[in-house]
Amino acid sequence: MKKLLLTILLGVITLHPWMAAAETRPAENAKTDKIHSKKPKIETPQQAPQTVKVGIYLNDVQNIDVHANNYLLDFYLWFKWQDPELDPSTSFEFMNHSESWGTIMNKPTEKPETLPDGSQYQVVHVQGRMSEKMDLRAYPFDHQNLVILIEDSAKDISGLTYQIEEVTVNPTLKIPGFEFHKPKFESAAYTYPTRFGDTRMQEAGSYSRITFKLPVYRNALTSFVKNIMPIWLAVICAIFSLMLHPRLIDSRFQIAIFSILSLVALQICNGNDLPALQYMNLMDALYVVAYVYLILLMAELIVATKWIESENPADHERAKRLDSRFGYICTTLFFAVNFYLIFVTFA
Repeated sequence: MKKLLLTILLGVITLHPWMAAAETRPAENAKTDKIHSKKPKIETPQQAPQTVKVGIYLNDVQNIDVHANNYLLDFYLWFKWQDPELDPSTSFEFMNHSESWGTIMNKPTEKPETLPDGSQYQVVHVQGRMSEKMDLRAYPFDHQNLVILIEDSAKDISGLTYQIEEVTVNPTLKIPGFEFHKPKFESAAYTYPTRFGDTRMQEAGSYSRITFKLPVYRNALTSFVKNIMPIWLAVICAIFSLMLHPRLIDSRFQIAIFSILSLVALQICNGNDLPALQYMNLMDALYVVAYVYLILLMAELIVATKWIESENPADHERAKRLDSRFGYICTTLFFAVNFYLIFVTFA
């Protein structure tokens, strides 16, 4: 019996460390799992946006319609990029299209070509009408910009960015009625002030936008001869009435009236070349000054006629002095105001 009890006691003493180890191991494993659960998750870095190089060659400006605020352009647009799964030549869009249904776009190849450096390449020949609101306050000395705005319709700035490569203009380009300066080509981010009702968007979308500008202007000398000189000639003809003797009443009034009628006809013809404007331009201001001068001239002729019909010789002399003073003072003021308005326009 003693031997049996001794055997059982020795067995319990032998198994006790193993039982303690078995009880301790789950606690240690739980602690280790808890520690691992606190480690931050490794996030995949965000992919950089694709860079697309863009170039443009302006071949021709076929028409500038001031009434409709648009212009017909013929140009070549090319794209270069690296990702073969991307094709920006199919996803770009014009943001200032005037008549999208009439735009013709042709590609020399259906699929992009691969250049020796491994980049993808595609050219698009575009013939289309673009729109830009024209500011005619300085007409006929106004400067306008023929603008082309391009964005990608599929990817925002986080997925695609445009990079300027080259901009050239046909060296034989001629624009009837206009001359042009060196074109401008720039790329910048454009942020829309709306999420377009998409509640999934955290903020308003930003897109890479290409802006092409061709500054055009009218020849200053030609504009002066065709638009301003006729006004001055009508006024100068009216001034000739002051050189006649005050007794030639009919001749003096006929010259003044014909000058006014000529001025009205000139303004009507000039207005046909421009759209309906909600503001006054330089030509309107010059016509107003000319009308004021001719109205004052008519008033002067009436006063001088009353004095010359008087039997008092002193009134005859007063009529002659009035003609002389009006001719010098008012005519000088007329041309001074004209030069001031033109100077302010150029400034």
